Amino acid sequence: MRLILLTITTLCFTIIAQGQSKLEKELQEKFWNQTGSQITAMEIPVKWNEESAVILKDHRYIQYINSGKVVYFKSNKHQLIKIQDQASLEGFSEISLNKDSKISFGWTTTSRKETTIGIRIIKSDGTVSVVNVEKEEVEEDDKRKIAIPNLEIGDIIDIYIQTDRKERDFDGLDIYPAVETTIKDNYPILDYRIAVEVENDFFLNMNTYNGAPAVKEEETERSATKMYVVEAQNVDKLETNRWYFPLVEEPSVKLQVAFARKRSNEYAAQIFKGEDGERKATVDKADVLDYFDRKFNRAYSYSAKEVIAYIKKGKFKTKADKLKAGLDYIRFNRYTRFFEPIFAYQADIVAGTPRTKCYNLYFGIYENDAQVVNDLRAISEEFDIDYDIVLVQPRYDGELDDLLIKSNARVGLKFNTQPELFFFDFSENMTLERFPEQLEGAEAYIGSVVKKKKISSVTRTTLRSSAANENVYQEKINLSLSDDNKGFKMDRELSATGHFEREYIFSWIHWTDFLKEDYSIYKDQEHFYECGSKKELLRYAEQFTALEDKKIEEFRERREKSTDREWDAATVKDYTSTVIETGRYGDNSPLIVKETMTLKDGYIKKAGKNLIIEIGKFIGGQVELEKKERERTVDVYLDHAKTYIYEINLEIPAGYTVKGMDALNNSVDNATGNFITTAVIDGNVLKVKTIKTYKSNYLKSEQWNDMALWLDAAFAFNQAKVLLEKQ
Repeated sequence: MRLILLTITTLCFTIIAQGQSKLEKELQEKFWNQTGSQITAMEIPVKWNEESAVILKDHRYIQYINSGKVVYFKSNKHQLIKIQDQASLEGFSEISLNKDSKISFGWTTTSRKETTIGIRIIKSDGTVSVVNVEKEEVEEDDKRKIAIPNLEIGDIIDIYIQTDRKERDFDGLDIYPAVETTIKDNYPILDYRIAVEVENDFFLNMNTYNGAPAVKEEETERSATKMYVVEAQNVDKLETNRWYFPLVEEPSVKLQVAFARKRSNEYAAQIFKGEDGERKATVDKADVLDYFDRKFNRAYSYSAKEVIAYIKKGKFKTKADKLKAGLDYIRFNRYTRFFEPIFAYQADIVAGTPRTKCYNLYFGIYENDAQVVNDLRAISEEFDIDYDIVLVQPRYDGELDDLLIKSNARVGLKFNTQPELFFFDFSENMTLERFPEQLEGAEAYIGSVVKKKKISSVTRTTLRSSAANENVYQEKINLSLSDDNKGFKMDRELSATGHFEREYIFSWIHWTDFLKEDYSIYKDQEHFYECGSKKELLRYAEQFTALEDKKIEEFRERREKSTDREWDAATVKDYTSTVIETGRYGDNSPLIVKETMTLKDGYIKKAGKNLIIEIGKFIGGQVELEKKERERTVDVYLDHAKTYIYEINLEIPAGYTVKGMDALNNSVDNATGNFITTAVIDGNVLKVKTIKTYKSNYLKSEQWNDMALWLDAAFAFNQAKVLLEKQ
C-alpha cells in the first residue's frame, strides 16, 4: 500500500465521486488558476535539489459562519508537490483516504456529501492532465484509494480538497477540536499559508511559536468576519529525531475555535475566552484565576462522609497518611469494587435490576476525576490539610507562557504535606505519590486555597522531577541450559517502581489480582454475588468464578504471547506468571511478578564441542544510533529519569569453563547517565549485572555526545557473547 502524506498531521477526507458539477468547475477555476508552464517555472532553492520531494504550495483555509440557528463551515487545502526521486514517486502514486470520515482543521463529520477533491498532474514540459477521480478510485475494506496514473519523477501533483458543511445549532455552544501543528512537514515547503476566518459569536485562540511568522489580520469580503493568517516561505523539512518534542523546538501554529451564542454559553465554554470575533493570543494569570473560579466551587462534603468516617476510625498519624488512606478507600469503594458486577453484567450473569437491598453493590461508581477531587478537597478541609490547585501544560506542548489551548492544561491538586502529594489521574491504580511523567519539570500555575473555598492568588512554580532511583525497572534472571543444550530453563523476577509501575501494571497483572488484594484489605465489603436470593447467590458465585477462571486463562495466554514476542529469537514454552506485589498499597511499594519458562532454540549456538551464549541479549533491546543521529542540534526530551538493572545468573554446566568475560566488565559514567557492567564467577554460576541510568528527563543538545557514549556501550554489550568451553 502506498500512502500520500499531505501534512505532518495526517488529514483524512471523504471523496465525492461525481461528474463535473457547478461546484467542481468553480473550485477548479479557483485552485487551478495557474497554467502548467507557470507552475513548472517556480524556482526551487538549490539546497533542495537532493530532497525526495518538494511542496511548492501548502495553503489551508477554514471559515466559521453563523446564520440564525445554522452554523456554516468551509475548509479547503491546496498543495503542489514536486516528485524528485523514486521514493516519493512510489509514495505519492496512490492516495489512501478513510471511507466515511474526515478531519478538517478542527472539526469532524461522517457525511459523504460535503467534500470535493480534484487532482491534476503537471509534466516537466508544462502539459497538464486531470485525474479522473471517479475512474481511478477503488474501495478496499474501510479505505478509498485513488491511483495517480502515469506519474513520473519530475512531475508536479496539484491537489485540492474542499469541504462545505452546515449544521443546526441546538444549545448555542460548540467547542471545536484544537489544531496544533508544526509549519514544517516531511518535505520542504516553498510557500506555506494557513488562514482562519471567523464571524461574531465565534471565539478564536490562535498564535505562533518558536520563531514562526506572526499571525496577521487580513481584510475579508464580509464586514462581520475577521481573518487571521500565518504565512511562511522556504521552510526546510522536519528532521525527525529520537527523544524530541516538535511543538517545543519547531516553528508551529496553535488554534482553536469555539461557538457561543449567549453569555451563558460563553461562561460554560471550555476555552480561554477572549472577545467574540477577535483573536486571543496569550493566557495570563487573570485567565487562570478566572478558570479556577469557574471550575472549583466549594467542595461538597456529603459524598465524602463515608471516607472521612473511615479515616477517623483508623490510626493514621500524619496528614499525608490520612490522604493516602482516603484515596485508597475511594479507589476501591467508589471504583474498583464495581468491576465485578460490571463484568458479570457484560457476561450476562446478572440481568435486569438488582434487588433493592443490593443497590449499593451495583450503583455509586465514580466516573471521572472531578468526583475524586471533590472528596480529596473535603478530606483536606476536614483534617485541616493545606492544599493548592495546580494548572500545568505538559512538556511536549511547550512552555507555560505558550499555553493557549485549555484542553492542554492539566489540572490537579497539590497537598502541602511531608512529603508533598499530588492528584491528577483517575484510574484503578490512582495514587498520590507521583504525578504524570509529562508534567515533571514543567512550570505550573498554583492557586492557593484559602478558607476552604476562595483562591486568593495565582503564582508560578516548577514541578519537581523524579530522580533515576525513584523509577527503577529490574530483572533478576536465573538461567540453566536445557537438557539438549539448545535453549534455557529460565525463571525471572520483574520489578518496577515509580513511573515504570504505571507503565507495566496493566500488562503484568490482571484485574482479579488487584481485586483480590482490595477485598483482603477491606474485609467488611461484600461481593455482589453475596447479596440476593439463595438461588441467585448460588448461581452468581458459580458463574462468576467460572468467568474469573476464563479471564485469568485469557490473560495468561496474552502474557505468554507477549513474552514470546519479547524473546523473538527463541520459542517460549511452559510459561507461568505469579504476582508477588501489585505495588498499589504502601509507600512507593514496587510492582513485582515472577515468571518461569523454557526458551527453545535461541540465544545459544554450538561451536564444535563448545557453546556460544548470547549473554548480552538478556538485557533486552538497546538503542542503536544511526549515523545521521550522531549530529544533534535539538535538545533531548526524555519521559523521565530512570534506571534499568539486570542481574543474570547463568549456571555453568559441569565440564565447561567460561571464556570471554573481559567484554562483560565495563563502565561509562558521566553527568547525563551511565552504563556499568560487572561479571564474576561464583562457584558454578556466571553472575552478570548491568546498570543503565538516564539521570535526567532533559538534556541540552551540547550534552548529546556524552549521552551517546553510554548508549553505545549498552548497545555493544547487547551484542556480547561468552564461550562455554568443553574441558
